[in-house]
Parts: sequence; structure tokens; C-alpha cells
Amino acid sequence: MQKLCVAAVGTALIALESLSMAPATAALLTFSFSTESGGTGSFTLDTETVRASEPAVFGAGFTGILYPNAVSNLSLSASYTSLRKVTADWVVAPFFTSDLLVLPESMGVLSGAVYPSGCSNGTSVGCSVTVGVIYSGNASELSPNPDSYPIVLAVELFEPTTQQLLIRESITKFQVVPESNSNLSILAFGIGGISLLLKRKLKEKLLTAKE
Repeated sequence: MQKLCVAAVGTALIALESLSMAPATAALLTFSFSTESGGTGSFTLDTETVRASEPAVFGAGFTGILYPNAVSNLSLSASYTSLRKVTADWVVAPFFTSDLLVLPESMGVLSGAVYPSGCSNGTSVGCSVTVGVIYSGNASELSPNPDSYPIVLAVELFEPTTQQLLIRESITKFQVVPESNSNLSILAFGIGGISLLLKRKLKEKLLTAKE
């Protein structure tokens, strides 16, 4: 029993050491939302994505900040379109402040996911789907704090070639949460397994002593 305890402690220490030596993972935020017509959507934002050297290009000569391929697993199920786990860019438009959307001025600026990737860098490929989000963090980098994304505004559907707006649907419910750290989950599972093993061995020892 004593040897088993020593082994258990050693295993736990190795797990903790592996966790501390593991490279820092990207700060991932998971967005999920529902639309006014009953549609649903979700995506993951990698907040450690480095901004592109070229700007995001909007209409009327306005430009913003582009984070290429920062969005993964973008899924959208609605009557007008369907996407399943696709990759998209993230853009921030510092000129488009929240007061222009009849929101409190201090709330932030317009940002969001734009699909497909590369559609907002001034090429001939136009965006077909956007998910607008108010962003209150530093525009030159993405914040890992869920509170920096206070409102998911709307889903917009565009004609890719002409960029004509076809549908704009408001978001009625949303949630922004950080993804759980897989290393911590593995460690907790490992320590839980060791605890069960110790209890089992102790029970076997007690039964043997009674016999």
C-alpha cells in the first residue's frame, strides 16, 4: 500500500510537471447564438491570431483590421443558408463605433466573422455571410476576455459578386465562453483515476484482513 501511494504521488507530480511544461495554447472563445427566425449558429475565435499586414477593405473606401482565418468551425443553420464547420476571417472596423448603431458610445466598435476567408482583403472574392459583433477591446489585437464581445448583433447574407445585401437578421440570444483547457481536463481525469485505484486497493486490503 505504501509503494502504491508513492507511485500515485509520483504519477500526479509527473502530470503536473507535464502541464507546466506544455506550450501555452491559443486562447479560444466559443460563440453560439440564435436568430429571430429560429436559426442557430456557432463558431470558435482564436484570439491569438496575428493581424494581417494588409487591411480589411469595406465599401466607400473605408478600411479596417483583418485577422485571417481567425474563425474556425463556423456553422449556421437557417432557412436562407447553411454552413457547417467552415473557416472564416475576423475583421474589426474602428471607424464604425457603437453609437452609429444606436448603442451606447462607449460599448465598442463593429467587428465580426466574414465568410469565406479572404473575402474582405480587396480581392475579387466577395463575402457571402457575416456575423456582426460589438468589440470593446484593443483593435490592434484580439482580447481573450469574453466580456470584450458584449453583443452579437446580426447575421447578414450577401450576393458575393455584387455585394448586395439580401438578408439581415437580428440575433435574439447569444453566449460567448472560453474553451476549456484540454490539458487540465486530462490532468483531472488522471488524478481521478489514481484516486479510484487507491480506493479499490484499500478495499481489497480490508477484505483480505477480515478473511
